[in-house]
Amino acid sequence: MTRAKRTPFVGFLGIGAMGLPMAQRIHDSGQSLHAVDLSLARVLKASELGIPASTAIEDLADAHSLFVVVATGDQLLSLLESGPLSGAGTIKVVVVLSTVGVDAVRAFADELSVRGIRVVDCPVTGGVSGALDGRLKLFVAGDSSDVHSLRDMLETLGTLQDCGSKVGDGQAYKMVNQLLAASHLAIAGEAIAFAQSLGLDPGKVLKAVSGGAGGSWMLSDRGPRMLQSPEQRPTLTHLSIFVKDTQLVKAAAAKAGFDARILNAVSHEFQRASELGLDTADDSSIVEVGRSSSHQRRVEPWTRQ
Repeated sequence: MTRAKRTPFVGFLGIGAMGLPMAQRIHDSGQSLHAVDLSLARVLKASELGIPASTAIEDLADAHSLFVVVATGDQLLSLLESGPLSGAGTIKVVVVLSTVGVDAVRAFADELSVRGIRVVDCPVTGGVSGALDGRLKLFVAGDSSDVHSLRDMLETLGTLQDCGSKVGDGQAYKMVNQLLAASHLAIAGEAIAFAQSLGLDPGKVLKAVSGGAGGSWMLSDRGPRMLQSPEQRPTLTHLSIFVKDTQLVKAAAAKAGFDARILNAVSHEFQRASELGLDTADDSSIVEVGRSSSHQRRVEPWTRQ
């Protein structure tokens, strides 16, 4: 799968559920792009879409910029050991699209700065559907000249939110976003399970409430998948992402001396989902926590009483 070197091109590392559609949008915009992922299956899928891809990170050595989508801060920091980021190659700017936390991205940027490589902190939100349609929100923090030079590519992914010049502030904005997103997702799951416990048709309830004051983007987007059985529910975003992100938000809150009481309860719900073996299920499977609660009991609809 190793490709012949060519310059200049854009490197893209990590082509999973979110990464692949983002890489495809940049590639389809006319950029010369090469993608890398450790998963051969993902590489083959990218190749089927016409995206040059391989499993060897060394194939990114001649890239002029690198977009990174990894799952954790530890994975991000492990890239410091790779040849393409040694400082001897052609990569001058790395764009971190992942939610990895403030400390991780700043440690990553500090080390790369010694090697003459700059970092643009750019976590995204909007899910797989947003990645496919180019409707993501990008929380961008970094040197303004770097952001300017990358703007055309970033705007193929969605809308840029200027978070300032300090690397790490993009992650901080995303922490606030994830507190909201996780809370909305968890309460949406609880609401669907609650409707069922009242003996109501959850599909009718979803339609009735999603457009009102109790509605949310998470309820409208994830709600329909919550109505499906676990066997039929498509997996678009692993629930483990929210397990990880709620822990990141808790750590950020603790460091700031902020008592995130609601987030702590929400994090507990995602931990319960993990204990139910739902890490690799779609994140809408948080509804199963409510359904599994021992205190729930099914009753007849109130209209029949």
